[in-house]
This record gives sequence, structure tokens and C-alpha cells, in this order.
Amino acid sequence: MPMTSQPAQDSWERVGETVRTIREIRGLKPDELANLVGISRPYLANIEAGRKRLTPILVAKIAEALHVSQMAIIAPSSEVAA
Repeated sequence: MPMTSQPAQDSWERVGETVRTIREIRGLKPDELANLVGISRPYLANIEAGRKRLTPILVAKIAEALHVSQMAIIAPSSEVAA
């Protein structure tokens, strides 16, 4: 059976959850991170829910705002640990 695009969606949901988790650990509210990155709070909410994909520029801006590497956001935890 051919693979569908579902794994890609799961990946973006994981990325969104990672952004949300790091944001919460850093003590930032959604509005605060959105302002630091230059996007709207609803757009950030869509990223965190996995409904919007991150562009390379947004990955860089979010990583900088959260003081983490870009790989910490986009790579599955098993790849970061390796």
C-alpha cells in the first residue's frame, strides 16, 4: 500500500508541539513569541497545532527567539540525541 502524506502532517504536528513546549519552558506567552518573530498570534497558534508549516526563515527566527538551535525545533528528538 502506498504511503500517504500523513507522515508529513505528523511531522509538522511534532514540530508545532516542540515549538509550544520550548515556548512554555521559556515562560513566553503566545503573543510574546509571535511579536518576537514578527507573526500574528493566530498564525503562531496554527504553527503550534501543526496546521501551518514553518518556512526556513521562520525556523531561524523562532529558534533565535527561543534560544535554541534550529535542529532542536525541526529534527525528531531521536536525531537530536544521536
